[in-house]
Amino acid sequence: METALCGQSDVVATINKIIGDPPHIFLSGAYGSGKTTLVHEFLKAYYAPHGISYTNPEWTVWLSSEQDRGIHCVRQSVTEFVRHTSAKPGVYRWIIIDDADSFPTISQQALRRPMETHAHTTRFIFVSRHTSDIIQPIRSRCLHLEMDTVSPMTLLPLFFSRAGYPEMSIDPAALAVLFTLAQTPTELRSVARLASSIFGVKEPGKILGTQDLINLFAAPAFSLCISLLKSYVAQDRAEMMQNFLAIWATGISYEDFLHELTLSANQIGVLAPHANQEIYQLILKGWISFAQGKTHTLDLMRLFLPVSA
Repeated sequence: METALCGQSDVVATINKIIGDPPHIFLSGAYGSGKTTLVHEFLKAYYAPHGISYTNPEWTVWLSSEQDRGIHCVRQSVTEFVRHTSAKPGVYRWIIIDDADSFPTISQQALRRPMETHAHTTRFIFVSRHTSDIIQPIRSRCLHLEMDTVSPMTLLPLFFSRAGYPEMSIDPAALAVLFTLAQTPTELRSVARLASSIFGVKEPGKILGTQDLINLFAAPAFSLCISLLKSYVAQDRAEMMQNFLAIWATGISYEDFLHELTLSANQIGVLAPHANQEIYQLILKGWISFAQGKTHTLDLMRLFLPVSA
């Protein structure tokens, strides 16, 4: 089986060993680790020798989070699917339950009988983030494969290379901003592709810095929010006002502004405990104000510049 995934060699090696006569499979791992991609690659490799398209609804059925996952779905959709005999003896039909953490316990229990009764024609694949998302009677009937968590520092060079610019890299000082902007491997890949398309031709061998990332991927107010928080810590009222007005001039919404403040609080460095506490208390008051419907410009300005001050 060929795979485009990085850092999953053990899982792929196991799949290659059992692909000729696979059991039921339970695939778990962190969000963005490539679980669904691996399922597609596995099904494609499994059906290819038999001249079958793995997207053919006669051979595979997908139950995903946007569909009805209740007991009615199991009794109707799954039961109807498993009753059909395989058109090619020895070739299994597959039921894939993606995002199994949203699959109710009662529905999982209803799968035990079809998994046993129709094991000669049908196999199941469960995909979830945590092992505990699947009840023990289901787990005991499956081969459990745990996806490895791959370091972003391993993924970034790979993504840059696939985008056609293997010489690109990132300044270590910019990593905190990068991980704030791209919190999953999928988002990290998107960041690498966009950075490559912008800098690759103009600046070969570019080393991405903090300001590059902020300019490319952050909301317009991101750097201003950091400046605002720094001036708040320093209690520089004039600079606070300038930053606040500059932020509001971008047209950012009250809710997005609070979200940017929350992200920015993680980027301004190590602060004294009391200063750090004051910032998070300020942000909390902002969210309380938002929940109360107090979203006027002056409502937020009062958080930083109290009338009594």
